[in-house]
Amino acid sequence: MGTNDTDPPADPTAPVPTNHPPGFKFFFWGEFAERCSYYGMRAILALYMTKRLGVDEADAGTYMSLFIAACYFFPLIGGYVADNFFGKYWTIVLFSVPYVFAQFLVGIENPYVVGGALLLLAMGSGVIKPNISTLMGLTYDQQRPGQEQLRTSAFSWFYMSINIGAGISQLAMPWLRTNYGYQVAFLFPAGLMALALALFAAGKRHYAKEMIERKVVTDGPPPPDTVTATGIPVHYKAVTAAEKAADLILKLQVLSKIGALFLTVMFFWAIFDQSASTWIFFADTFMDTNLLGLSATADQIQAFNAWFIVALMPVSVWLFKSLAAAGYKVKATQKMTVGFLLTGLSMAIMSFAGFQAGAKQDAVKITTPEGTLVVPAGTVKLKEVAVAVQGGAVKLTGVTSGTAEFGPVKVTATDWAYDAAKKQLTFAAGTVALSDGTALAVTDGHLAGTSLPDTAALEKAGVLEPLLKSAEDRAKVSPDAAKVTIQATEWVRPAERVTVWWQVLAYLIITVAEILISVTGLELAFVAAPPTMKSFVTGCWLGVVFLANLLINAPITRLYPAMPPGVYFAMLGVAVTLVAVIFQPVAAKFNRMMAEQTAAAAPPPGPVQEGETEAV
Repeated sequence: MGTNDTDPPADPTAPVPTNHPPGFKFFFWGEFAERCSYYGMRAILALYMTKRLGVDEADAGTYMSLFIAACYFFPLIGGYVADNFFGKYWTIVLFSVPYVFAQFLVGIENPYVVGGALLLLAMGSGVIKPNISTLMGLTYDQQRPGQEQLRTSAFSWFYMSINIGAGISQLAMPWLRTNYGYQVAFLFPAGLMALALALFAAGKRHYAKEMIERKVVTDGPPPPDTVTATGIPVHYKAVTAAEKAADLILKLQVLSKIGALFLTVMFFWAIFDQSASTWIFFADTFMDTNLLGLSATADQIQAFNAWFIVALMPVSVWLFKSLAAAGYKVKATQKMTVGFLLTGLSMAIMSFAGFQAGAKQDAVKITTPEGTLVVPAGTVKLKEVAVAVQGGAVKLTGVTSGTAEFGPVKVTATDWAYDAAKKQLTFAAGTVALSDGTALAVTDGHLAGTSLPDTAALEKAGVLEPLLKSAEDRAKVSPDAAKVTIQATEWVRPAERVTVWWQVLAYLIITVAEILISVTGLELAFVAAPPTMKSFVTGCWLGVVFLANLLINAPITRLYPAMPPGVYFAMLGVAVTLVAVIFQPVAAKFNRMMAEQTAAAAPPPGPVQEGETEAV
């Protein structure tokens, strides 16, 4: 992965260096920081919506799907803008600025601000996605011409930087959130994105020299060459109306070849991308997330996918090369079939875990800086609290004489407030009275006193699950004034939660499926497309992920809160298994088409010479 320290010599007769050009390190570390930023923000986004913004799981699943869809729609815009107006470098820089700004905004707990920030994040991430890899490829083509293996190596390292960055941030962000809160946690990806922009901009002089080509329909000479506002040379190429029509026909022909293949892959992406929503909701409610004695969070489990990719991708390359060398060449469509079946198996594992877990019940979380008490839901319906202002005083329906009853636990306060957007009650002064007569005093939003009942005593006194910090950690809590929050939640008895190792196993299997379907499918599409259509095919591939989240996940994830998780994941497993069956005639047709295309490109056989026989 070494690089030299100077740009390649200008002498075209000089030998082409065989090491990576100096721009590679800027691409590598810039992409590493950007992907850390994106996946770190995305790692905690689903729980941020449900736990801090008061969004229902059904809506949060839809919003996550729409956000991911937007992230895969904007690459189409980004490619067009770069190719026609600003060039790749300046498109990346210009759209990175609102990307950095949005990372700061997303931590502001206002649904409208967060919605606007997510739009900017999707735009920034999506526009950058197709341009940075293309600019790196152009850099290798210009500075290391003919060094195809070197370029392949660069893209392999580039791919590794994405997954290593994702794996690190998916572990770090939930930890930061748990220990320092969402606002501090979101500063981490904001800082990383600012670093990514600085690293990328610092390498500008080492990148490929760009030129924009614009096709103009005319029967005469093209307009004279110009430059863009960003200083990129623009070359005009004259094409006839017939040539433009032929280009459109060629694109439609390519779509007819790969369309059915891409549509089946859409169902894989629909299931895979739910790891950012329904998988997290399931682990958060129904799973014991302790791993090898370490306490993990539901959203940290996502990191297993990135680390499995890093570990398994080289194994996959070695395995299929070894099989081919031994005379067992596995067809690409066969790999994809296995990938669909493995995706169904991963859903079967999630479904099994769902059926093994206990039933969820409505509960309430009383959260203080010293920890959380999970108590029965009681008579106060937090999502339906009505607020009436009479004579300047706020009166809350369900709160009688200043007291809210949550089963055997009663909370009394003198300064009740209700946040309708977040669907939560707050107060700073009052008491939490337990069924055994114990009263926990609340002053300035803190549980007063250094000595609190132990777990057994709290459970005996009506608390479903005490999640208080240790005495040592409580002593470290800032004494600054705070608020106690009371929110609705769904709760499963700890003894009835299933181990998170089931989800880790599902991640392992669906990661193998990702390698078999995603990498193989894109390679197949590239083979099917003519050289002039490679970028078009890449755009179509990104469009598949966009459609998967827009047309499938956005509506389907709304079913998750209303269905038992075992039934929900079983439904997805059955659906993708049916897709594997439907894929067989699609694969057979595609293989025939590719065989015909290969035969048509082969030179015609010569006459049979004396002493030779024709192969049968």
